[in-house]
This record gives sequence, structure tokens and C-alpha cells, in this order.
Amino acid sequence: MKKIILALLALLAVFTVALPRVQAQNTFRNGDVLEMRLSGPPEEFTREFNIVLTVDEGSVNLPLIGRVAAAGMSSTALAASIERRLKDAKIFTIANVNINSNSGKDRIIIVGGSVRSPGKQVWIQDITLTGAISGAGGPTEFAKDTMKIIRGGKAQTYSRKAIKKNPAADPRIEPGDIIEQEGD
Repeated sequence: MKKIILALLALLAVFTVALPRVQAQNTFRNGDVLEMRLSGPPEEFTREFNIVLTVDEGSVNLPLIGRVAAAGMSSTALAASIERRLKDAKIFTIANVNINSNSGKDRIIIVGGSVRSPGKQVWIQDITLTGAISGAGGPTEFAKDTMKIIRGGKAQTYSRKAIKKNPAADPRIEPGDIIEQEGD
């Protein structure tokens, strides 16, 4: 009996540790694109709410109700929040919101330059600059010390040697970043 209880407690501990990671991957972040559909009221009243939205600064901007927090929320939680806001603002008494997201498909980074396997990579939560370079096979023998992150049209340069000395200086990569390992 004790073995069964211990086994169940161990299993519970594993799920308790693993569950937050799974949930974190299924929540919205800045840059995620989602499609919102509103049903319930007649279509002529809901047309302006059937839209494509982008999470920006942690929220989405909706007609008539303004900004709604979205970062860190699941599709279901965001839909419930929007439904509540539409009802509280007395825009609709019945509002069924459906949120569809292909954010997992949109979360890519591009790694190029003097790496062994340049190209697109699926963005992984908490990936760093050196992690992305390693994911592209690592630097080639022609690679220089400098690496770049291009984000929003602006480039930031980093040193591999400096990051090796101080791993805390290894910057996090965001979806859509372009990483360039400079070389000869």
C-alpha cells in the first residue's frame, strides 16, 4: 500500500513540474497572430468583431472596448475575457467568442552566416543567442567572435567570448529574430 501511495505521489510531482511548461507554450506572447470570431448576435452586428489580431505590448486592441490583456493567456481564457468585456460594456448580452491561433507556426527564427546549418528554426521558449547558434550546428571554422540579433529592423552585436565569460549576458531570442553569426 505504501508503494502505491509513494508511486502516486511521485507521479503527481512529475505532473506538477511538467504542467506549467506545457501551459506556458500554449499562451499568447507579443507578436502572436490570432483570429477572433464572434457568434451569438446576428451577423450584421458581429461583422466588425470577426477580425485578425496581433498581440502587441501584452494586449490586443478591439473595436468599441479597446485594449484587452492577452499575454500569458490561453485561447480559452482570452475568449472568456473578451466575452466578459463585451457584456460588461453592454455591447452584447450574448457573446460567444472563438479564438483561433496559429502562433506555433509563426514562432520561428532565422539563423544565418557562418553556421553549419543555416536556415529557419522553430523558436523555443527561453532560447538564447548561443543556443540558437548551437541549434544551427554551431559556428564554422570561418566564424568570427561577433554575432548579431536583428529585431524590428535594428541590429545588436554580441561577442561569443564575452558571453562565454559571463553566461548571464547571453540574450534571449524572440520569435521573428534574425541571428547572424559573422564570419570571413
